[in-house]
Amino acid sequence: MKKIDVYLTQSLISDDLFLKDRNVVVVDVLRATTTITVALANGAKEIIPAESVTIAARISKGLGKALLCGERNGKVIEGFALGNSPLEYKSETIKDKPLIFSTTNGTISITKSRLAKSCVLASFINLTKAVDHIKSIEGDIVILCSGKLNTFCIEDAVCAGVIIDRLINEEPGKYEINDSAYACVRLGCVLAKKTGRLSSEKILSMFGESEHGKYLSELGFGEDLKICAGIDSYPYLPVYYNGTIKLPEIIEIETNEKSHMKKIKISK
Repeated sequence: MKKIDVYLTQSLISDDLFLKDRNVVVVDVLRATTTITVALANGAKEIIPAESVTIAARISKGLGKALLCGERNGKVIEGFALGNSPLEYKSETIKDKPLIFSTTNGTISITKSRLAKSCVLASFINLTKAVDHIKSIEGDIVILCSGKLNTFCIEDAVCAGVIIDRLINEEPGKYEINDSAYACVRLGCVLAKKTGRLSSEKILSMFGESEHGKYLSELGFGEDLKICAGIDSYPYLPVYYNGTIKLPEIIEIETNEKSHMKKIKISK
């Protein structure tokens, strides 16, 4: 039986070693894990998460073609090329380029997972991909909700709950969940039952009532919320591996190429 533990804000993980050798799913619906998924889908070469602006600037010095991207408190960082709106990450701007990405909440969660056995990023736009990934791997799962400024965010909790509800319905008796996970499932069920099913429209309505959703709308990012509410609209699964975020098929190709080159060197 697999155990699923949900942590409702990244501030509950005080030591990176806590996630060592565990399978982690990072959730930051508004907006980091959504935006990263969109960026990779639109051709970004890789995304390097940085927990601070200082670290992001330091990384950029060694990567000439990289774009500095991110936000603080929802607003683009001064001197950065892009913010944290998924609408900014168009193919003509980012294709084949490395992105250095630093956000208020999401990239902290991601970098805290640097010692994890595996780490993927989930949101509503890649819901089924996240579910299928969890079903395919061995070992216990941690779903790490990023939250906002070390506090609870309902949209992250509902997303985690929908993922877990799908798992326990598709594979009955296979999962054991902690109380936080159970609470997330109940939240997701309440949202779904109001319309008889979970819909992108209902998620968008939830954003409109949530603290962070209202805040983003006030900043002029109302269109972002529509993207973030689109269930399975971007069927891609970002993987955090060796300090960068890429799509799994790209990681597999690069791993095979390195293995091939190693064999050539040995044969010589």
